[in-house]
Amino acid sequence: MLNNFFRPSFFPMVLLLPGCLNALGQRALTLEDCVKIALQQSLTIRSADNAFHSAQLAHQEVERTALPQLRVEGKALNAPNSEHFGYDPAVTDGGQFSAQLGVQELLYDGGARGLRANQLEVDIDRLHIEQRRAERDLKHTVTVAFLDFLQAQNEVVLERRRVEGLSDYLGIVNRLFRGGGVGYTDVLKTEVSFENAQLTLRKVIQSSTTAKFTLAEAMGSPHDTAFTVTGALEVPDSSSIDSLLSRTLVDSLHTLDLQVSQSMVQRTLFDVDIARTDRLPSISLTGDVGVLSSGDNLRLPAAQRTRAVGYSVGISVENLLFNWGVTDLRIQQRELDAENVQLTYEQQQRALIGEVRRLRTQIAGEIDQLRSIKRTLAVAEDNYTLTKAQYAGGGATALEVLSAEQLLADSRLVEIQTRADLRRLLAKADQLITQ
Repeated sequence: MLNNFFRPSFFPMVLLLPGCLNALGQRALTLEDCVKIALQQSLTIRSADNAFHSAQLAHQEVERTALPQLRVEGKALNAPNSEHFGYDPAVTDGGQFSAQLGVQELLYDGGARGLRANQLEVDIDRLHIEQRRAERDLKHTVTVAFLDFLQAQNEVVLERRRVEGLSDYLGIVNRLFRGGGVGYTDVLKTEVSFENAQLTLRKVIQSSTTAKFTLAEAMGSPHDTAFTVTGALEVPDSSSIDSLLSRTLVDSLHTLDLQVSQSMVQRTLFDVDIARTDRLPSISLTGDVGVLSSGDNLRLPAAQRTRAVGYSVGISVENLLFNWGVTDLRIQQRELDAENVQLTYEQQQRALIGEVRRLRTQIAGEIDQLRSIKRTLAVAEDNYTLTKAQYAGGGATALEVLSAEQLLADSRLVEIQTRADLRRLLAKADQLITQ
């Protein structure tokens, strides 16, 4: 039993645990299935979509402010006058009454409206990038959780088969003891190894359950754990890994994170230009049509009243002459904000380059370790097979057999962990260079 379990072809096999769980009615999900479910149920994605559409609406709003603005206005103004107190009757005419349709068109505002429109275009581009970044980050989160769960399932299968193998081996040792072939200490040593293997199995099952909860939460359905995952912890071939590593150097300066930062730099530069427009005049064209009359005119007999229906056209110019340097202070604040955003972008760029280099080194290290583990695993399998044969012929002790079995189990476990670690590093590299 043990010899069959620790054969070299064990790892690429289809996992038995998902098949058992499928028999119980659980769904078997691939990585693509998990990512698809997460994208459909993600509240973060929905929030990013709402922010993007909100920016589009804001841009449409600014564009429509370039059109004439119509308004309806009704007014009734009473201004009593007496010999001792009151406004000039020539101005108030005993009150004013109006019902007018007005139109106003801003002819010139120093370019502020155009700058705001351009700034909103930058915001729209940035929020579109943030949509893609949110999808990228969610995909990475789900991938890591999927790999954690898949690793845990592999470890459960490994430890369960190890427990079964030690159980069979314990039966053999007991039969040899009853036949006088081995001492009782061999039985005790085997029982201790068997109990330790059962304890390890319980721990990895608990870890698998925790990993499932984490994956369910990443998919946006923390209450739905009626699933398992299917797949193998195979790593891409060397050419695919080399291609990915070469891309990390070329594409690291054009990632989604840096694109968002670049958009923020552009936005703050527009803030500076908008603040400078406060120094420039604004020119507006106004007009109205409707009824405008005075109280004195309305009190006259109908035949003597002046016609109250008409229109007016006017132009207004407004310019700030002096505000104690408030505009200059605002411009300086915006310039400092823009400089800080630029510095943040440069710092983020440096950090990304450093992270990419560290990641490349880690990936190369994991690849070397995996090659070494494969060689170690082959030696451990031969050692275990030889030690069992020697034990059957009386040339080895039970402790040596158990030590060889433990070495083989540890080597297989390290292989699983290394494969999972390498897959996680590759997923991180893919996340970093996504454009």
